[in-house]
Amino acid sequence: MKIVAPLLASLILFLCSIASATPPTTLSHFKLSVTQGYRVSFTASNKPRYTTISLPKRYVLDFTHAQPSFTHSQSVFTGFPVENMRIGKKAHHILRLVFDLRVPCKVKTTLIKQNKSQQYHLNIDFTPLKSDRKLVPLAQTVPTPVSKPVTLRDIVVVLDPGHGGRDPGATGPRGTHEKNITLAIGLDVRRDLNKIPGIKVYMTRTKDVYPTLSQRLYLARKVKADVFVSIHADAFKRRSARGATVFALSRGRATSEAARWIAERENKSELLGGVDLADKSYTLRSVLVDLSQTATIDSSLKLGRNVVNNLQKITRLHSDRVEQASLYVLTSPDIPAILVETGFISNPDEELLLNTRSHQLKIANTIAQGIQKYLIDNPIQDTLFTARTFGGKYIVKKSDTLSTIGKKFNVSVTRLTQLNVIKNGILFIGQVIRIPAATE
Repeated sequence: MKIVAPLLASLILFLCSIASATPPTTLSHFKLSVTQGYRVSFTASNKPRYTTISLPKRYVLDFTHAQPSFTHSQSVFTGFPVENMRIGKKAHHILRLVFDLRVPCKVKTTLIKQNKSQQYHLNIDFTPLKSDRKLVPLAQTVPTPVSKPVTLRDIVVVLDPGHGGRDPGATGPRGTHEKNITLAIGLDVRRDLNKIPGIKVYMTRTKDVYPTLSQRLYLARKVKADVFVSIHADAFKRRSARGATVFALSRGRATSEAARWIAERENKSELLGGVDLADKSYTLRSVLVDLSQTATIDSSLKLGRNVVNNLQKITRLHSDRVEQASLYVLTSPDIPAILVETGFISNPDEELLLNTRSHQLKIANTIAQGIQKYLIDNPIQDTLFTARTFGGKYIVKKSDTLSTIGKKFNVSVTRLTQLNVIKNGILFIGQVIRIPAATE
């Protein structure tokens, strides 16, 4: 028995190493068809591992170690019992596909191995349990979406260092103005994010100026922000209060006394409009996005949790959860947005800490890491960042070379050449180049 146990342990470790070396499954060639039933199908690069959840108005597939390589839009489901398909990450290794159903359906998922290939056909058949005039009758043609590469774009992050110019924000016991702390940290976050391929950063201010609320709103709308992060270092009525806090919008009551206090001061400062706020030490300018849709609030909470998890590693937290408050915010209903309170400048010890350059750099780095982790766990389709992380396709443009494409996606020329079987380094305009996932 003393010999068997170590052998058994070694065998288990060996099997685990084999499992971990299994390449991720790539799902491609998404299409719809109507023959004997309503079918959604994919091609899987190898045998996928998945589980299903069937609900009256929703069907869910959770894939282990899988990545999408297709495009779709809600309009392609016109006449289909499926209203929309949503793609996201349930966990870092779980890809989730959610089919929202127009009518309750019986759903059957089958796998068919292709001959002389490692690939599989994954078929999902939807059988409506009741009739609906909006559905295309069976045996008629449904427009099949073309799975083709699209122009990939950068993910847009808008950073908003609170206050500025004539509005100093909160003022600490030693005279430190919030506007200076938030600008220093905001510039550091921009520097860290600019190092990540596929992320483009805009800032509401880069110097000591005062952007009005309408100017902040206009910037976020103009650049079509994917993520909005506001940076503050506010004060509280009790000088003993200390620690960082992350806020998201609440459609109801505030989640704590501090959240209620900040919301009250915040909303009051907005009502003051253009009045000089230089002598108001407890103000917090509104910079969050109006998350009127529950799904966007949920995304904001996910973003906030990633930042909280990173902040707790390097600084004290006032709250170890994402707080929520009813603040005056941006009107865009689809931008995940958070407000990061880096600390209480009204606390003498925390005021000194926030003035420390090394602490500012740590705060900025954790915010940037939190944003990056959120974008990995919640991939945004048709973006350079997602293509680089999970793999994808790229269309060669006029000025492209293997070197410039490799630099864009942080992939070696050798890897691109091998993966796409490119001879003599020659590319053609319109050529489709496969981009490997970061884990490949």
